[in-house]
Amino acid sequence: MTLPTTDWPPEGLETLGACPDCAAKERSLLHDGLTDLAFGSAPGRWMLWRCTDCGSAYLDPRPDAAHIGLAYSAYYTHAGNALGGEARGLKPWARKALANAYVNARFGGSQTPALPFGAAVLQALPAQRLALDYRYRHIRRLPKAGGRLLDVGCGNGNFLRLAQAIGWQAEGVEPDPSAVAAARASGLDVRQGGIELLEGISAAYDQLTLSHVIEHVHDPLALLNACCRLLKPGGMLYLETPNIDANGHSRFGAAWRGLEVPRHLLLFSHRALHGMLARAGFDRSEDLRGVDPSPLLDAESEAMARRADPPIALGPAGVLVRGGLDRQNPQHREFHTVAAWRSR
Repeated sequence: MTLPTTDWPPEGLETLGACPDCAAKERSLLHDGLTDLAFGSAPGRWMLWRCTDCGSAYLDPRPDAAHIGLAYSAYYTHAGNALGGEARGLKPWARKALANAYVNARFGGSQTPALPFGAAVLQALPAQRLALDYRYRHIRRLPKAGGRLLDVGCGNGNFLRLAQAIGWQAEGVEPDPSAVAAARASGLDVRQGGIELLEGISAAYDQLTLSHVIEHVHDPLALLNACCRLLKPGGMLYLETPNIDANGHSRFGAAWRGLEVPRHLLLFSHRALHGMLARAGFDRSEDLRGVDPSPLLDAESEAMARRADPPIALGPAGVLVRGGLDRQNPQHREFHTVAAWRSR
């Protein structure tokens, strides 16, 4: 891959001077001269700043809303979910029947085939159980009267198909026209655009999901305000986003896959993300367990470090504690995986 050597057009930049999360002006330079190592398509060299107040990291200057599309010319986020969540080592029918039994019991579906005691069997397989919870984004149990679900930034609708299959009235919004066309071709209810399409609507959904979206938006608080407004009382938001304090960032630095400049505009600290959820009106939020993505991210980060010019030297492997409790420590996971509720 040949990295771009052109600069970002100066008329397409905006300068912040303060943290887009907490508005504090005190900061330190975290990385300078960052380039698009992930896709090798976006022009420009970028500075990533660390807020000394909330701990989040942000680009400044950054692409403005009118020109951010330049960063997505070779971008893809809509591949199928690689986390199958089925017990390995069994015949395909048995794997599917076990998974369906657990999903039906956990989320309220009625998928077939399903083994009568499959949910009990999965209780003895915690890794497979976690993979299924994560695949279904820990969504709440389907209400008896049915429920409405909105996936913001739904891509080509992979998650919507899962939710629809267990009984949710699943809808999505997505800015990428190609992804929208693919979703609609499979019969999904997807509109092209962002959450602004639902302006003026309140208390309409039982469940919202926001998977690897918030780091891309220029006004994350406005996005979370809209999510809270759209939820019914008692409704739940699922959110996942890269963690600036991830173990992977400690080792790979400027080559860490989670940085993904200039598409990722803001990367939250643990404290900052939960604080913004509270400011947006959510009554409580909590960390969820996710499937550890570090093996995949580490491999991609190592490849990015090698193709940088000059190659990026990595930190000591010892800073990555890959086992036991640290792998699930929300302060240092690769991703923040969070649920938040609107209670009133």
